[in-house]
Amino acid sequence: PYFTEMPSIGSELARTLKKNIEELQEQEAIIAAEVERVKNNGKATEAMNEKGEWTAWQRLEYLVDPGTWCPLHTIYDPLANEEGNTGVIDGIGKIAGKWAIIIASNNKVMAGAWLSGQADNVLRVTDIAKRLHLPLVWVLNCSGAKLMEQERLYPNRRGSGTPFFRHAELQKLGVPIIVGIYGTNPAGGGYHSISPTVLIGHKNCNMAVGGAGIVSGMAPKGFIDEEVADALIEATKK
Repeated sequence: PYFTEMPSIGSELARTLKKNIEELQEQEAIIAAEVERVKNNGKATEAMNEKGEWTAWQRLEYLVDPGTWCPLHTIYDPLANEEGNTGVIDGIGKIAGKWAIIIASNNKVMAGAWLSGQADNVLRVTDIAKRLHLPLVWVLNCSGAKLMEQERLYPNRRGSGTPFFRHAELQKLGVPIIVGIYGTNPAGGGYHSISPTVLIGHKNCNMAVGGAGIVSGMAPKGFIDEEVADALIEATKK
């Protein structure tokens, strides 16, 4: 009763500061332009669609219930990558009516590779899954690490190994991790595809965490057969 009967607080503003409105709108326009830059970065959507592949943005649009997507960290780039983003798209949304924390590999940029700052971004998102006790859903299509920047990816307690520890931690707390696996996922992509609770693999997907499987992901054919194996053996001998 107190809240329904209490008198309203405050009064109508005596004046509107037009300059404040203009400055806020200017900043909003800058942020909107940055979001579009990230969305349009990398391979053209049309080129990927022509090859029978959806972008991560299209996969999210298909997966998430309309009107429920709440994007996070879209322009977050803590280490100022040359790509201008961390290589993942993340946010909160409903899937079939249930809220979930969702992370998608941005397959438009280096086929969804691990980029500098990505681990910190992922840990920020999984922190939310831990606090809200919501399922963590991966839309995975990760080509592994950007090899020329390994020293920026792996070190420290919030480096690229920590998200896999976090998967184990969440599962121990009863938070399920579900991964939808697309395309080729060697090395870091492979660990993301085997460490969740539930794995759902597209018929053409593959994942590899060691040996010839990883090398095959970099082979022109994208898989190992006798011809590729013989070539690997000969190259190793030399």
